[in-house]
Amino acid sequence: MVVEAVNAPDTHRLVRQALLAKKDVLIMSVGKFIEGGSILKLAQKQGVRVLIPSGAIAGVDAIKAAALQRIDRISLTTRKPIYGFTDNAYVQERRINLSTIKKETILFEGNVREAVKCFPQNINVAATVALASGAKDKLRIRIATSPEFKVNSHEIEVIGAFGRLVTKTENVVCPDNPKTSFLAVLSAVCALKQYFQGVKIGT
Repeated sequence: MVVEAVNAPDTHRLVRQALLAKKDVLIMSVGKFIEGGSILKLAQKQGVRVLIPSGAIAGVDAIKAAALQRIDRISLTTRKPIYGFTDNAYVQERRINLSTIKKETILFEGNVREAVKCFPQNINVAATVALASGAKDKLRIRIATSPEFKVNSHEIEVIGAFGRLVTKTENVVCPDNPKTSFLAVLSAVCALKQYFQGVKIGT
């Protein structure tokens, strides 16, 4: 088992090498695999497994089930404290002065490919939703910040043949990395626990 948690330019190559060596891989930098078809096909060819934790969101099991039928609309709204966007290249390029923000402000609104490219350390959950739903072309992402936000929150809405799903998580930040949520770390630990114990609850 290889645990990928590097979020580097060569992440894709490293994971591919692990799969070619017939190692199961748990992927943390999900945003690097938004077009994950080739990696998943390679894993199947090699007879190994790729694990992608739910991360800092709820409802991935229901999204996967909904994807078996028609998904009409899907959105993810992420709200994070201002300090979570410090040193972000997208913010700097657009000369957004975070210190002048006084109320909830939308930093980004667009598709999932743009979101993971512009916010690689903030929005891995968007890639997880895209892969789970198989509907990345319908997925709309909003990223907001405010001095009033004290936690990282992710709100998902899915509408489709199954009905309507709305989930929201409000996560404390990871003590070791303010750009991510503590729940994302716990989710990875849980995925590893399930892997080694061979017991899986939920879809």
